[in-house]
Amino acid sequence: MSEGIPRAVLTEALREQIKGREVLAAVFCTFRFDPGFFEREILPALFDVQLHQDPQIRRVQLEEALRPLAGRAAVYYDPGAIVTGDGTACLDVRRIPVRPRTGYFHPKNAIILVRDPSTQERSLVVLTGSANLTQAGWWENVECAHLEEIGEHGRSRTAPEIQRFLEHVRRMARNFESHIALDDIRGLLRTVQPIVHRSANHRLHPHFLYNGRRGAMALVDQLDEIAGQRLYGVNLEVLSPYLDDADASAPLKSLIDRFQPSKWRVLLPEEGGVARCRPELYDWVRERGGEWGRLPRAVLARGGKQAAGATSRTVHAKVYRFFAEDWEVTLVGSFNLTNPAHSGGGNVETGMLSEVTTDRRPRFWLEKIEEPPPFAQPVGEDDAVDQGYVPLLARFDWASGQAEVLWDGAGDSPRIEVYDRGVHLFEIGRLEPAIWTALAADDAAILRERLRETSFLTAVVGDQRGIVLIHETGMAHRPSILLDLTPADILRYWSMLTAEQRNAYLAQHGGKLPGSGADLAVESVPVKPVDTIFDRFAGIFHGFASLRRAVRKALDEGRVEEARFRMFGAKYDSLPVLVEQVADDSAGDPLERYLMVLCAQQLADDVLDGFPAFWESDPSGVFRLEQALAVRAVLRNQLVARNDAEMAEFLDWYEPRFLKTEAVPA
Repeated sequence: MSEGIPRAVLTEALREQIKGREVLAAVFCTFRFDPGFFEREILPALFDVQLHQDPQIRRVQLEEALRPLAGRAAVYYDPGAIVTGDGTACLDVRRIPVRPRTGYFHPKNAIILVRDPSTQERSLVVLTGSANLTQAGWWENVECAHLEEIGEHGRSRTAPEIQRFLEHVRRMARNFESHIALDDIRGLLRTVQPIVHRSANHRLHPHFLYNGRRGAMALVDQLDEIAGQRLYGVNLEVLSPYLDDADASAPLKSLIDRFQPSKWRVLLPEEGGVARCRPELYDWVRERGGEWGRLPRAVLARGGKQAAGATSRTVHAKVYRFFAEDWEVTLVGSFNLTNPAHSGGGNVETGMLSEVTTDRRPRFWLEKIEEPPPFAQPVGEDDAVDQGYVPLLARFDWASGQAEVLWDGAGDSPRIEVYDRGVHLFEIGRLEPAIWTALAADDAAILRERLRETSFLTAVVGDQRGIVLIHETGMAHRPSILLDLTPADILRYWSMLTAEQRNAYLAQHGGKLPGSGADLAVESVPVKPVDTIFDRFAGIFHGFASLRRAVRKALDEGRVEEARFRMFGAKYDSLPVLVEQVADDSAGDPLERYLMVLCAQQLADDVLDGFPAFWESDPSGVFRLEQALAVRAVLRNQLVARNDAEMAEFLDWYEPRFLKTEAVPA
């Protein structure tokens, strides 16, 4: 590292680290969580696909890109810090609230399991930083992050530390049983051989630090245990946007007393030229021999420009730098310079401690402040958190249609009124703590309908109002964002060979979505004109053969949820959706519709015979498919009515032979 401050765009840095590899699972941890922004702007960094600029169309494309993960993307967040933003959540992401018994769930991490398609090598991309999953965190603030990679069956100092942290997260998310993304990542970490030494060749190995658990050491003790004498008597620089509302800083005093820095400088939290700390604390730092500083204007300027009158970005980074003449050790993460962050049993925090490569003598990033600024009331990162918090959890299973609620507070719940954007939905009576309770069928139906538009509810208890983010499962059965594909469109979509073709096709049809930009240009997918009976029937057979290959391949490789999306789901290209479209009298020629239903029945029989356990695992999906397939009798009667008695005799002979033989080559 040079004396300059390293800079990068967070999403671009993450995308560059993934390098187009296949994402198998992804776990995010955050304090503040804006689920709409996360889906629109952060999730795309995981996928090497060209996404449309229109948000609605991009969501349709992301819905397709997420299919191979099928529930293996998860966000763990503090339920008291939900940000409703300007949108809602609708994609297949597990949204799991984590509420520690003391303090807040405050880490900011992205841990992504990737696989190289050419070598099949798997590894973890690990991002540890300060940015919440919000627009401010990923687009606006000055943030910090550390990226590293852990290879399967490799060696790592951080792997066992990350493993223990994820186990702690799983225990804290005690109200949810399924954590498949977390378990997949922990599975890879178990293959990694731990590095037991703290350093090698006088160079510190990276260390993953976390606290907020019983028996955890304070941050200063963790730093001392890991780096020891190396941190004594060198320069110290601290960037923290939040300080304790006190006349003196206990965490800073601990750092100074323990490591006795030769020179030390602290970021002055400012907003609009006004210092957000007590003047007594400002004087205390100066009296202890420290200095206050601020980042250079070039770093704070929006868009990297220092135009006159331009507003400055908010500093939200948390960085602790220990440096001497030829080396630097840096802690990057979520640790504010506050008591709850530094104590072992306060907030849940994470950080990455690493030695940074230097090509010249490190210098302070902060420019020294000579004159005291004006002061205002100090603010904390948890300001406004919990003011509207009601400890109610809600989840909805699209496969069964069941909705459940859980009271996560102490003792039984009072009566709870549930609203959506000011509209009263239903009332919840007394709930025992920590027990999932099913809502009445009518209330579940109301919730199902509301989920088509929003994933947020407002829970009202007395004069307390809180936002509840609904946890959704069974997403294969969630109606798709894209609802207007015809049977011919679906068959054509099944037949497309590459992800690029499918992506362009979705962009074309996504342009018809309500709310998408009508004047946006979308790339058309070249389609061969269908003029003859041979072309039409060949297209039907080809589409079903492609679907059969995709389903069997997914099941053979253990991607059960992906196969569920295709066989039993409610998406635009799911098999039941096509058959239901075919049942519509306006869907086209009865002969073509009849042949499509025969192909669908043949595929259903093939999957039932080849994968009976999969078939039995989704009774609601099977029921929907079998109900749809019952239209075959109606279509058969229509064909007979249009012809004569010989047609009935022919179909009696033809149907069993078609269904029992490989009429569609696989």
